[in-house]
Amino acid sequence: MKLVAVFAASLLSVAALAQSTAVETETVTAGLLGKRYVAAGFGWTDLNHSTVESMGAALDLNVPVHTNFDLSLNYGYSWLEGATEIGHVLNAAVTGYLTRGENKPYLTLSTGYVWANRNFDRDHGVWGAEVGIERAVNDKISSTFSVGYDDDFRNHGEGLWDVSIGATYNFTDKLVGTAEVSYIEYGSIGYTAGVAFRF
Repeated sequence: MKLVAVFAASLLSVAALAQSTAVETETVTAGLLGKRYVAAGFGWTDLNHSTVESMGAALDLNVPVHTNFDLSLNYGYSWLEGATEIGHVLNAAVTGYLTRGENKPYLTLSTGYVWANRNFDRDHGVWGAEVGIERAVNDKISSTFSVGYDDDFRNHGEGLWDVSIGATYNFTDKLVGTAEVSYIEYGSIGYTAGVAFRF
């Protein structure tokens, strides 16, 4: 179950950076939904009932493909405290959203594959779903609230729920900072921070 939490944290890191959608790409507004960008981030998870913690790094590319829809490609690498490799994950996600004033409710569906260190697990496919809302607080700051679920495609899949709150800050028209805190089922807490570059 701890390994699933590590991979869920990795996917959460990616998701936090990949929240996106729409074709308002050229508009300078708060938030990342509907924006074209590349992003990099770092995640740290305080694993419940464990003496070690997990770390993760992620890269993300998000492209609006149609009004109210984004497509993102994500890569994540995770390890345990002490530089013990856990594995790599590569996934694709589609996000659909609606714009209601300052609010953007959204739904993200993702699927991918994990290459796991054989000391921990076997390679396997994964999938996830997330529903949430992004709100523009002002021209530079946005906040997000989401609930997500991650699992694998194996018969004995061990799915995990999470609840997350996050924020973005526009340092410039192109450079955006991101941060998120997640409560992961069974008591683990995940923290992520990153930077996105709009293009």
